[in-house]
This record gives sequence, C-alpha cells and structure tokens, in this order.
Amino acid sequence: MSKILISGYYGFANAGDEAMLTAIIESLRQVEKNVELTVLSGNPEDTAAKHQVCSVYRFNPLGIIRAMKDSELIISGGGSLLQDVTSKRSLLYYLSIIGLGKFFGKKVMLFAQGIGPIRAKWARKLTSLVCNEADLITVRDSESAAELIEMGVKPEKITVTADSVLSLNPVTKECGQYLLQEAGVDLTKPVIGISVRPWSGDSQCFQVLAEAASKLQQSYGAQLILLPLQYSVDVKACEKLRKALVCQKDIFLLNEKYNTEEFLSIIGNFDLLIGMRLHALVFAAVMQTPLLAISYDPKVDSFVNAIGEKPIGTVEKIDRDTIVQAAVAGWQKTPLEQNKNIEILRHKAQINSDKAFALLKKVEEKR
Repeated sequence: MSKILISGYYGFANAGDEAMLTAIIESLRQVEKNVELTVLSGNPEDTAAKHQVCSVYRFNPLGIIRAMKDSELIISGGGSLLQDVTSKRSLLYYLSIIGLGKFFGKKVMLFAQGIGPIRAKWARKLTSLVCNEADLITVRDSESAAELIEMGVKPEKITVTADSVLSLNPVTKECGQYLLQEAGVDLTKPVIGISVRPWSGDSQCFQVLAEAASKLQQSYGAQLILLPLQYSVDVKACEKLRKALVCQKDIFLLNEKYNTEEFLSIIGNFDLLIGMRLHALVFAAVMQTPLLAISYDPKVDSFVNAIGEKPIGTVEKIDRDTIVQAAVAGWQKTPLEQNKNIEILRHKAQINSDKAFALLKKVEEKR
C-alpha cells in the first residue's frame, strides 16, 4: 500500500481548493484504490470526515514530521501555492514543506500547481533553489512552466498538465435543482450564475457588472444566482454586488457551505455562469455550462485561453455592453469547440496522478 502526504490550502472553506483536494484524492484512488493518504489541513477533523483520509493540523510541527517520516511521497498541490501576492508567509510555508520532505529523504512532487506571481527577488531565488530539489513538477499551464524556468528551475523537471479539478467527472443535476428550488429559484426561467470575489478596485467592476446583469434581467427575465465560492469573504463581495443591482427582484444569494458535488450540480443548472473565481469557471467547464470570465489574475486568462475562449474584461477594465453581448451569444451557442478543448485538458489532468505513482514505483525499485 502506497503512503502519500498531501499539502495545500485545505480546511479553509474555499470551494476551489476543496475541489482540488477532492480531485487529487479521486484521481490517486483511481490508480491505486487502497492508497493511504494523509492531508495537512486547517481543519483536520472536517477534512478527515469529508474525504476519508488521515489528516494533520497544518501548523503542528511534530505531527507534520511524523506524517512525513511515515510517507513515501510528499505532494504539494494543487493551486496557486507558490506566490507572494496574498502573503509571503504562505510562500515560505509551502516551500518549507517541500524542503522538509527532501530533508527526510522522501520523493517530492509539485502537483498541478499554478506558479506566481512571485515578485520579491529573494522569494524568486528561494523558490528556484527549493523547487530544483523536488523530484517532479507538474504545472497547470504553460505560463507557470515559463515562470519557473525564468526563475532558474531546470526545465527537465517540469511537465505541463492541467488543473486537477478538471479530472472530476460531471455530476447529476438533481441535487442542484433541489437546492436552487429550495432557495426559491424558478427553473423554468433563465438562470444566470455570478461568482465574484473581493479584489483591489472591485467597486467599479461590480457597478458595471450590476448594470449588465440588470439589463439581462429586464431583457430576458433572467434570474440572478450569486454564488460565493470562498466562505465567508466571497459572501461580502456578493452582497456588495447585490446592492449595486438596479432591480432587487429574482436575485438569490446562495449563502451556504456547499461541498464540491453540490457546487458542480448547482452550476450545472445555470444557463450561463459569469465568474471571477477560477474554479467557478472550471466547475462550469466540467458541467458544460457556458461561461464568461472576468480576469483578476493571469491564472484566469490561462484557463480561459486553454478552452478556446477569452475573458470578457478585467477587474480594472470592463464594459457593460460587452458583457451583455457576450452573455446573449454565450447561452445561445453550443460550446462544441470548448467541450473538445476541455476533454483534452481532462486527459492532461489525469497525468498528474500517473506521474505521482511513477515516482512511487522508483521508490519501490530502490528497496
């Protein structure tokens, strides 16, 4: 039985990160059903119960050391762990996990990571030094690979795959239908989902988005579903957007802590998703729901470009009429080309787990 320790931003009610953990666990278990998994988490009890894994508090040094010593492979991922925009301390934390794994002589893999931005010179140098010690690095987009190489990481260590969440299978829509109807949504009318997050300078963006959404309501009788993906910070952003809407009728804020399957099922019932959060867009892609992206970070651009689309604007520069026109075009077309690109990405996402077990095979061969 293989023993793997997984490190990431887990246990903090962030739907995207929890979906990544779900995807990583499911894809690993597809390769080896009885693999023994331990997850570093901000809420170990919740993580253990949700995913049927062992879990250790992410700031318990002795617990982390014991888990590392008992593991054969350390996985760091997925998501944007290695960046210094939100916090330099978090960058140091994730680099320390990688370094500690190598200190104990373990195989270490960066799993479907999105790299950067890393702006401080010392942080870029440290990231390069630590990542060059890793046994394997898979990244979710070519921009992340280029960033690592520019920092001095050896190209032969890096493989471009895809976001791990794309390996999730679509779910049935029944659960989402029930949750939406419970909230008062009429599923016989058009349903537009909106997922926003707080960001510097978001007030003007939210005002323009509110104007566009109100126009779609008036013209098409659409219902607006405000869907926070990170509880509770996104709730505040959604409330801010709601206050800017012209008409307060047929607006629903889904203020609940949903799990990954529930989020997928809810989004699967939308006629269109307008999203800032990367994983709101990924969820829509998995469920074949037409999507429009508002970019606040290069990772959003990278994903949208990979599925053959373009963002409709950025937080800093967005236009009401562009949103309306893109929305009308989006829910009227059959996304055949987008679906083709998504299937390619889904195949690439599974490569992450295949490579993880290839590393474990090398451990077995040395014994």
